[in-house]
Amino acid sequence: MRVLHTFKVYSLEREGGVQRAITALAAGMPEGDVGHIFFTLANDGPWTLQPEDPNLSVHAVRRTATCWATDFSLHARRPFRALASDADIVHYHLPWPFVHLLDRQVPPGVPRVATYHADICRNPLLKRVYEPMMERFLRRLDAVIATSPVYARTSPVLQRLPEALVQVAPLGVEVRDDRGVDVEQARAELSARLGEGFMLFLGATRRYKGGPVAIEALRHTTATLVMAGECVDRDALEARAREYGVADRVVFLDRVTEVEKWALLDLCRAMVMPSTLRSEAFGLALVEAGVARRPAITCEIGTGTSYVVRDGVTGRVVPPNDARALGAAMEQLHTDPALAAALGRGGHERYRQHFTAAGYAGRMRRIYDQVIGQRGRAPASYSVNSPSDDDETDQREEVHS
Repeated sequence: MRVLHTFKVYSLEREGGVQRAITALAAGMPEGDVGHIFFTLANDGPWTLQPEDPNLSVHAVRRTATCWATDFSLHARRPFRALASDADIVHYHLPWPFVHLLDRQVPPGVPRVATYHADICRNPLLKRVYEPMMERFLRRLDAVIATSPVYARTSPVLQRLPEALVQVAPLGVEVRDDRGVDVEQARAELSARLGEGFMLFLGATRRYKGGPVAIEALRHTTATLVMAGECVDRDALEARAREYGVADRVVFLDRVTEVEKWALLDLCRAMVMPSTLRSEAFGLALVEAGVARRPAITCEIGTGTSYVVRDGVTGRVVPPNDARALGAAMEQLHTDPALAAALGRGGHERYRQHFTAAGYAGRMRRIYDQVIGQRGRAPASYSVNSPSDDDETDQREEVHS
């Protein structure tokens, strides 16, 4: 079987959540079972990349422009048509308005599915213009996939779709076991610099991530906060830390490597993800905290964050934009290592039960088989280097999965 994924970006330096989900999906399937082709845009395209995973290849064409945070390309039509002609399924990752143009290149009879990663929250004009168009597009697909039962229930767009069209497949995390020595070395270096037992804010400090709330929460705890990742508003966050008198308990790290990320997770007392908008639809970093046996603190925003984190079982869930409540949760885990360890064990067990790469791959494989069966197609033998290159139990919550 060959699955053609489309998303607006693929980065070797900084994997976003959608990219990590696609790579985990490929890694979770047996080698030779399903070939995943990742079609994307890049400023330096065109290029083709074969990552370490034999189930995955990446094909990029040149990005022409970006408008309203939407990437477009005038060079995508023919390459995408060639790849789609050789695919058994086209898998869109939304929201990305450009896929509406790409979809016109898909031959009749090829099943199309879409993972609906998030509602549009930050651009009211784009939401008003694009959302009706996207809804009509979704209704023409063979399946629309939500990343958590919570999002399926709370997204206005998904709620307006026919119930039988929407399926649920929670994301998974790929865990590599070949980095042990490197992680230990990074752990020693970071421990000498940062110590242990800090609160860890991991990822880019985008507006919806709640960085300012995390800084303010330090007024209500004695813990230290390490903010690791692309800090797009570092000056403003540093100014806020000085204003609140907590600058001596905030450490900013620039982009960290995968090895450094796992070392930081091993050193921290708890992960903190105080996201404030529905743009944070799932929170893969929360799953990674569970992998590392660390509890996570997040906010109840009606998305997958409170599906990944179960309050009092795997971490703490607090109201959004509530620095006092966030600080109290941080202080509780900071001052009670035994509780933090118990919640971390709960998080690891929840990861093993619900968020492994193999589990995610199994859920998606069932959806792929279902839509192919509905179309009466037989999947072709796969190769990621296709010929076209040359030219309230959780199971009950997973409705229709």
